[in-house]
Amino acid sequence: MTSEAEKTSRPPRDESLGKITDDGIERMRARIGVEIPQIEPYNEYATVDSIRHFARGYGDDNPLFSNEAYAKKTRWRQMIAPPTFLVTTGVSEVREIPPEVRAKGAHALAGVHEFFSGDEWEWFRPILPGDRLVKRKALRDVVVKEVSQFTGGKSVIIRYRTDWLNQRGQLAAFYWESYVRAERDAAVKQKKYLEIKRPAYTAEMVKEIDDAYETELRRGSEILHWEDVSPGQVLPPIVKGAMKVTDLLVWVRGFGGGMQSFKLAYLHRKRHPNFYTRNEWGYPDIVERVHWDDLWAQKIGNPFAYDFGKLRGAFLAQVVTNWMGDDAWLWKMSDQYRAFNYYGDTTWVKGSVKSKSVTPEGQHIVELELACENQRGTITAPGQATVILPSRAHGPARLPSPPPGVEGMRPAPEKMTDE
Repeated sequence: MTSEAEKTSRPPRDESLGKITDDGIERMRARIGVEIPQIEPYNEYATVDSIRHFARGYGDDNPLFSNEAYAKKTRWRQMIAPPTFLVTTGVSEVREIPPEVRAKGAHALAGVHEFFSGDEWEWFRPILPGDRLVKRKALRDVVVKEVSQFTGGKSVIIRYRTDWLNQRGQLAAFYWESYVRAERDAAVKQKKYLEIKRPAYTAEMVKEIDDAYETELRRGSEILHWEDVSPGQVLPPIVKGAMKVTDLLVWVRGFGGGMQSFKLAYLHRKRHPNFYTRNEWGYPDIVERVHWDDLWAQKIGNPFAYDFGKLRGAFLAQVVTNWMGDDAWLWKMSDQYRAFNYYGDTTWVKGSVKSKSVTPEGQHIVELELACENQRGTITAPGQATVILPSRAHGPARLPSPPPGVEGMRPAPEKMTDE
């Protein structure tokens, strides 16, 4: 039995833990514009191996990302990284947040579950073996939604921007991430997705997927000219599935994801206790286990464990790079994660040409509509992309110029005006 003395000696329970409160929202807003020190990156340097491992992690066998002999014959003269490889890398210039600044944002929305809901990319230069990227990340916006699509209750949307600069001080990319913060209890009560059943695959269904893998088209060294593209053209689709635990293990091996094991997990838990909850046998485990632990996923309102949003972002980039070939440039891409991609699901990645034009700088661009669609016919991730193509009349694809005043600069502390 617990004595009265023991009861009174315990610290009072924080009733705001896991709840969206006005104070939690204001504390989150106090973090806007503050550059966030980054943990040790999964890849401090881009290397032939790390680039290849990342591409293989999402099932991409494009030799531009994995074969040095092939890549030497392309316009790049060496292997380059897949577009979203940057999520694995980036060292931080800031070591810590000043104590007085940290205090203003301390415990902001502590314990409130976070869902990755979408991202936007803008790429300016290729990532090459030997590159060491500096990562500058800051919170840029906090928006309250009174009715959440997922929970039915209040949610908070937070947006970060990351700038990556290479060792030459050149801007490689801008990256915006959006997250939805929602109360776990509300998500469980909503039970919106619990009627979803895991599919059972027949021999015919497996053959359909195998045939799609067998006939997957990749343009490679064949040049796609801007003049040969017209609105309405359909990109050759690719398939990803059926998704298994094995697939996610291979993805994490290439992506990293920030998970730690054994003593390193213990040390991480000491620094960030709110990232851990007790599992079904009582031992603390990372909340990110929603990506492989059905029981934990069910506790936050899902029927099964589900993928990483960044994995579907890599899928969408692949359907574009397969189509555009080695001589083009994927300039911009955005996507929204509208539904979960569960173990057992098959994703068909599709795209079509929306429009084409020429920029004031002279880039010959094509705008694309993209989508990840599962076997139930649900669009789990719509997206958009802008590709710069070579032109028969005007020559090779010209890389975009970074905005003036960004290279070598820290992200501005104020809220972005172009969002």
